[in-house]
Amino acid sequence: MEKRIAIIYAICGAFLVLIAALVFFICLYLDTAADRDRIKQNQSILLHNGVVEISETGTGNSHASTPALTLRPSEFKESGDTLAKVARQVGIKPSRISEAATAATTTAADITAPVWHTTATVSTDSLHRPDSLVCFSWHDSWMSLSGCVSDSLFRGSVSSTDTLDIIVHRIPKRFLFFRFGCKQVRMDIISRNPHTRLTYARYYQLVK
Repeated sequence: MEKRIAIIYAICGAFLVLIAALVFFICLYLDTAADRDRIKQNQSILLHNGVVEISETGTGNSHASTPALTLRPSEFKESGDTLAKVARQVGIKPSRISEAATAATTTAADITAPVWHTTATVSTDSLHRPDSLVCFSWHDSWMSLSGCVSDSLFRGSVSSTDTLDIIVHRIPKRFLFFRFGCKQVRMDIISRNPHTRLTYARYYQLVK
C-alpha cells in the first residue's frame, strides 16, 4: 500500500514538473516570438528611412507622423542616435528612459515690408562720417525681422517662435470590420507656426 502511494506521489510530482517545464517553454517561445516581431518591425521602419509621413493639417499647419521604434535600453545606448548622446549629456541613464523623440524643422517666410532712409554716424579708421541707411522692419505672430543696410551689408535680427503639439497613439489591428489589439504605436507632431515645416521625426519606446 505504501509502495503504491509512493508511486502515485512520484507520478504526480513528475506530472507537475512536466507541466512547469511546458509552461516555461511556452512563455519562452512567446517571449522569443514577440522579440522577433519587434526586431522585424524595427528593421522594416529603418529600411524605409523611419517611415516619416509629412503632410499638412486642414488649417495648413505642418504635420509629421512616425511609428515607434521599440528598443531595449542597451540597444538604444548602442544605436548611436543623437538622443542617446543628449541623454548622457544631461545625466539621464538609458535604463531610466521610457520614451524619447526628436524632430527637425525648417522655417521660411515670404516678406514684403516698407523701407525707409535714415542717417547714422559711422566710425571708420578714427573718422566719423554720416552714412545713409536703408532700414525695414517686419513681424507677425510668429516671426520678426528688422535691420538696416549699410556699405552693402545687412545688420539686423531675426526671431521665430513655435509650439509643437505631440500626440502618441495606438493603431489597432483590423480584420474586416473589427478592430482589436495594437498593430502599431505612432507619434504625431503638429507645428503651430504656419512658417514652419517639419522635415524629420523619430520616436523611441524603450522596453525591458
